[in-house]
Amino acid sequence: MRCTCCNVILTPFEATIKRVADNSFLDMCESCFSYISDEVKVLTREDLRSEVGTDVANYIDYEDKRELYD
Repeated sequence: MRCTCCNVILTPFEATIKRVADNSFLDMCESCFSYISDEVKVLTREDLRSEVGTDVANYIDYEDKRELYD
């Protein structure tokens, strides 16, 4: 599945996000969804959320490596 806004491949977590209003799939990546997140209520499967490859995980990994060289 791909994001309907930017056409990136959705993660399993992103592919299962549903709108509360009509129980339909959102079909948007988290980056695009962040623009409308205040207006649209969604149901998520937190068990599918993965920190690997995200900006947060990359930052943590960078900080861990930086401590090794300081």
